[in-house]
Amino acid sequence: MRGFSLIIPVHNEAPILEANALALDRYLSSIKGLDYEIILACNGCVDSSGEIAAHLAKRSRRIKNLSIEGRGLGTAIKAASVAAAHDMLMFYAIDLPFGLEVIGESVKASLDNNGAVVVGSKGHPGSIVERSLARTLFSGTISLLNNLFFGLGVKDTQGSILFFREPITKYGKYMDNPGPFFQAQILIYSKKCGYEIVEIPVRLKKELRKTRFSLAGDGWRYLKAIFRERVKLLGVR
Repeated sequence: MRGFSLIIPVHNEAPILEANALALDRYLSSIKGLDYEIILACNGCVDSSGEIAAHLAKRSRRIKNLSIEGRGLGTAIKAASVAAAHDMLMFYAIDLPFGLEVIGESVKASLDNNGAVVVGSKGHPGSIVERSLARTLFSGTISLLNNLFFGLGVKDTQGSILFFREPITKYGKYMDNPGPFFQAQILIYSKKCGYEIVEIPVRLKKELRKTRFSLAGDGWRYLKAIFRERVKLLGVR
């Protein structure tokens, strides 16, 4: 039986947390041969998300509530990766932007490709993406820069990611970005560990809620993180 830890960063997600976490639990239980856990990585929550996650952990033995003092996507993914029971990990958003099936498809793609890292990629030719032009252009730009500076060879560095614990065990001190750039760090250091990276198509429906990603503030911080990482990698062995 294959062990699998699904990491769900949670920051003030009370309105959708319970229903979506239970949907994930039901879906994963339908996959034969999968020994799974769902880690709700609550980071910096000031609403009732923490209480909901604690209730869910009591309700299902497959759901774990991880309370994290710091805030940030990268902070949550890294802490959950260290705490996970299994070596095969996957980051996914609680609003389930690609639906549920992308999880099973990612596991299958990894197993079919000798344990590859798998990106649910908005840039895959087979993907269907409904989002604003501004977000599409920005996402394409940072993916282009990530490929230019780090040679990742993928068309999307901001999708769902199935990965393994080894890069965090080996290079964890370098994987230090608390925000969205941590997703790129997963790919950068997975590649340094020798993992193949494959992309699978996704369907991104029109966003039902306003994105929390600010093109001005968060976008500028992301660009600075790219250049900082490039300099830092010169000293990584």
